[in-house]
Amino acid sequence: MEFRDLALQMALYLFFAANMAVGQYNTSITSSMVVKRLLEGYERVTPAGATVVELGVYINSFDNINEQAMDYQVNIYLRQQWHDRRLKFDYSGDPLSPDMIKLEDGMWNKIWVPDVFFRNEKRADFHSVTVPQRLLRLYSDGRLWYVSKITAKLSCPMKLKKYPLDTQKCPFIFESFGHTLERVVYKWLPNSVEKEPFEMPQYQLIGWTQRDCSQNYTAGAFPCLQIDFLLKRDIGFYMIQVYIPSILIVILSWVSFWIDIDAVPARVPLGLLTVLTMTTQSAGANSHLPRVSYIKAIDVWMCMCLLFVFASLLEFALVNVYSRKEFNIWRRTNSMMPVQNGRKHHHHHHHRHGSDGAEEEIPLKKVVTTPSGISLHMNGKSDYASLREDEKRFLIEHKQKARHIDKISRKIFPVSFILFNVVYWVTYFMLPDD
Repeated sequence: MEFRDLALQMALYLFFAANMAVGQYNTSITSSMVVKRLLEGYERVTPAGATVVELGVYINSFDNINEQAMDYQVNIYLRQQWHDRRLKFDYSGDPLSPDMIKLEDGMWNKIWVPDVFFRNEKRADFHSVTVPQRLLRLYSDGRLWYVSKITAKLSCPMKLKKYPLDTQKCPFIFESFGHTLERVVYKWLPNSVEKEPFEMPQYQLIGWTQRDCSQNYTAGAFPCLQIDFLLKRDIGFYMIQVYIPSILIVILSWVSFWIDIDAVPARVPLGLLTVLTMTTQSAGANSHLPRVSYIKAIDVWMCMCLLFVFASLLEFALVNVYSRKEFNIWRRTNSMMPVQNGRKHHHHHHHRHGSDGAEEEIPLKKVVTTPSGISLHMNGKSDYASLREDEKRFLIEHKQKARHIDKISRKIFPVSFILFNVVYWVTYFMLPDD
């Protein structure tokens, strides 16, 4: 009994499987017959009248944004829809007749399809792994739905005045290559721009705008549609790589104000090191940018940081020169003052012969050499005053003045740099993008 039930189930299964196979075969034959009949006498020319072509894109990825080459790469599904009355069919009397036919690969070469091209394209490719990634559907009312997967590199004229605090507008322009507005009209599909959730390393896709960009050429007015992608640059990378290091270098240059003015071997290398570091960083910040003729936000920042660092080095030079110059002037002014304490005395004598022929020694003057190298010529009868204490006191007083300049610089430089930061960030955050 169990064997008979099992045999009956197997027979029913084979019966239904055979019916399904026959149905699919009949449907396949019907679709092929419909397409074959529609293409009999079909000419691959533009349909009569003004054909309305509706366009839309689905964005898979958005990457390789290159400021130097001013381009970007996008991977999309390009969707096109239009009506061709020559391809209408109606087999409602046949229950196996489909309302929609998926045309086989290569059928887009046998019927008319819109000649859409990307006006700002640098390079574009269809995807064909593992099969040509194109879809062409024909509906009974003559409507065609054509989808193709494309990767395109497109030009994006960038304005870098606010770089790296900028927002770029990158266009994607669709235009007819050979048909004027009298023959083809472009319109947007409903939900014409959609995107896959994705992230970019340095930008955020904050939105897009759409517009008609049809314009007149010598050959006529050609249909055109344009998408402008709004790309806001992420500041995080530049804060870590540019702004914070340059701020630290500027602060490091202020350490010089806390080093004594007599420590020349310490202050000079510190100043030179910070200047050279800022110069190197400035060159690195602009290495991946085009050589534009206008000033960028990053140029303003790096130039001002370099100016602060150079001013710190210059401040030490001025303080050092000031203290030495004042002392040298004072020393020259007082070089003829008589001294006696702590000085070397050199007696100069003049020898002459007396009336009796004997040699007579006459003291003329005394040369006094100070520890600072001042040679004072005195006559032997002078009362020498002390110069060593005056010299030390004058030198200390002027070094105190130089140190006072350092103390003032400790306040002026940070306050000035903070004010510059306030003006810089407020200006470039509030400045509108062109």
